[in-house]
Amino acid sequence: MRTKRLSAILGNEMDDIECDPWVTGIETDSRKVSPGNLFICIRGYTVDGHEFAEDAVSKGASAIISEYPLELDVPNIVVADTKRTAGIVASSFYDHPSHRMRIYGVTGTNGKTTTATLTYDLFRLSGRPVGIVSTIGARYKDQTLETPNTTPEAVVLHRLLAEMADAGVTDCVVEVSSHAMMEGRVEGVHFHAAAFTNLTHDHLDYHRSMDEYARAKARLFEQVEQTNGDAIILNAEDEASTIMASFAPTRRRVMYSTHTNVPADIQVIWLDDTVRVKVNAMTIEVPVQFMGAFNAANLAAAIGLVSTSELMLRSIIANVPGLTLPKGRLERLDTEDAEIYIDYAHTPDGLEKCLSTLQADDCELVVVLSAAGDRDSTKRAEMGRVASRYADRLIVTVHDVRSENPTQIIDGLLEGIDADTPHVTFENRLDALKHAALQGLDGKRVVVVGKGHDHIERVGKQSIPFNESDILLDELKKLKGQEPAV
Repeated sequence: MRTKRLSAILGNEMDDIECDPWVTGIETDSRKVSPGNLFICIRGYTVDGHEFAEDAVSKGASAIISEYPLELDVPNIVVADTKRTAGIVASSFYDHPSHRMRIYGVTGTNGKTTTATLTYDLFRLSGRPVGIVSTIGARYKDQTLETPNTTPEAVVLHRLLAEMADAGVTDCVVEVSSHAMMEGRVEGVHFHAAAFTNLTHDHLDYHRSMDEYARAKARLFEQVEQTNGDAIILNAEDEASTIMASFAPTRRRVMYSTHTNVPADIQVIWLDDTVRVKVNAMTIEVPVQFMGAFNAANLAAAIGLVSTSELMLRSIIANVPGLTLPKGRLERLDTEDAEIYIDYAHTPDGLEKCLSTLQADDCELVVVLSAAGDRDSTKRAEMGRVASRYADRLIVTVHDVRSENPTQIIDGLLEGIDADTPHVTFENRLDALKHAALQGLDGKRVVVVGKGHDHIERVGKQSIPFNESDILLDELKKLKGQEPAV
């Protein structure tokens, strides 16, 4: 693409006709710039891309987009908001990939990754060439790629979508966080449909109130409206669905529920080893492989999304028995030595759903409870209360402390824990996991919450490899054959 054409797309006109270099790629990280690339100056949390514009030019950048004029030897296009401009530019540069296939967005506090994965698998099991972009990475055909955020930044996202479209993918599921909506990461994406899971306490370190948080989520449905998408899929049991619907007033609504007394277009009723799926006049009971009655809602949302394609509902439901949960979601450790689960639960609501599923009268439940540093501290005491309600004993620790004092994080959790609940504390998560392995070997049911699939610990400015499954398995091997501690 020529710089002059790019400028015209953004509503700017370049007077210097002779200065019209080719743009061969787009980057927002100056370290990745190659000759001919367009560099977009993005203001981040810790760094400002404007400070690296000269570095990008020295590496061969052919043009710069910024929020104020820069004195450079290459064309400089000035815009009001580079974050949102990045999506518009990337969509055009990559030949509008979201117009070349159907994009299904998933948002909500809890269940986004599970719903997105179930949607992806329903398409995949139906034989459709499908892709997914989510917290646990991007996948399509035989490709698996890591993604740094739940929703990648706009340039990376459009690049991924273009690769998928070029590879023949017809349907792609994108997990969309509230941060992504506020940061413009899905700008320029045409959504065929979008689903809402639920709204519960989270991210109040970023959003100033639950109302602001809800409206950030609702912007996804506004985008479905603005891009003339087909439908929005809403949880009939969550009051926040009213807010979501108000942002897409003319789109077709598909409501779902998990209780027979809550009217909805799609009902998925949990029956332990099976689910009863009711869609309009059709009712089918099918077996399921995964745990958790709360996952009936995630399945219902996934069925709602896939139903907006041309696939027949009966064939969609026929693939439910082949579904499994994504990594780190009620995932049982692959060992016969102990019953240990790993789950991503990091909100009060998510924690309650996880623990209520694992609680049993015939087995003592041990919970490794933690919270992240430099993140929403207002939910910590409530998570302590929830854990105390279900656990027979607690192992209280931290994860991703970043710059916060571990003691402060643990104190926040302890504030909500009942004094009668037996608990120990560990400022080092590795020590907490070793203790958890010992409890598991002693015959207790153990669940480690907080990180799920995430294999990185964030300490200060460092990102340290930290695979909880491997750590627990190694510790069990060391302990095996020893007398369990009382």
